[in-house]
Amino acid sequence: MDISRINTLGSGLARPEGVMALADGTVFTADARGCCGRIRSDGTTGFFGDVGGVPNGICLDRHGNCIIANIGNGRVQSLAPGGKHTDLFAEADGRPVNTPNFPFMDSRDRLWVSNSTAGDLEAALRKPAADGCVVVMEGRRARVAADGLYFANGIAVDAEEKYLYVAETTRRAITRFRIGPKGDLGSREVYGPEPLGDLGFPDGIAFDEVGNLWVTFPVWGAVGYVAPDRRLHIVLEDPGMEVLRRPTNICFGGEDRKTAFIGSLEGQAIPYFRVEHPGQALVHQHQ
Repeated sequence: MDISRINTLGSGLARPEGVMALADGTVFTADARGCCGRIRSDGTTGFFGDVGGVPNGICLDRHGNCIIANIGNGRVQSLAPGGKHTDLFAEADGRPVNTPNFPFMDSRDRLWVSNSTAGDLEAALRKPAADGCVVVMEGRRARVAADGLYFANGIAVDAEEKYLYVAETTRRAITRFRIGPKGDLGSREVYGPEPLGDLGFPDGIAFDEVGNLWVTFPVWGAVGYVAPDRRLHIVLEDPGMEVLRRPTNICFGGEDRKTAFIGSLEGQAIPYFRVEHPGQALVHQHQ
């Protein structure tokens, strides 16, 4: 796809790393100023909440609350549309969740959260180590479901909820785990190419309805997908970062879920474009 076909929505955003969209075209974003952005379909942009830190990945629960992986203060938080927030957890099994990166809510209301590293973020990017993990929260209890991950980043669960997928950024690969009946994560395997390319450091991931796993690449300035045959297809490349300004996350919204919205590290607006297949319906999109 030609980058000139990409439009943008909203304005005045600061590090809108995470994005989520509604059927009416409203887009929610993380914002580095310790809040979330709300962009109406006409581009009107507002902000709500005061959660501190640096909100990173976000998802929406079935009640419309923004679930925030706050990589700046080491907390996973729930932010109501009216602006009130609660802290959900900051540790799991007695271990601090100091770098929560991305949350995903499944149909059983289990909250899956990646924790990129047990140490310093910048050090983990410079010197890769398998010290990232995945935490799952069921009810009020958070526990470590998997560890030994190289900078655990974006998370997705397939439509049948058989597997949990994790972007291992510094490994340049996607790993998936079989989900057990009690929410335990079993055997793991690499899903798709390894590596994903010279600049193929994956960040956000999301499924569409035909099983393509979409991936954003902030260093590459690219967006693509791993097809069910496990081959990588690049859809957009913007090496000059003119529109895709270090793309980090992707979600699908609009009435038919065939509009893709892109979060980023350096953008002040949200790029969006039409896709062939609807995005997989998330819990907040089920009627």
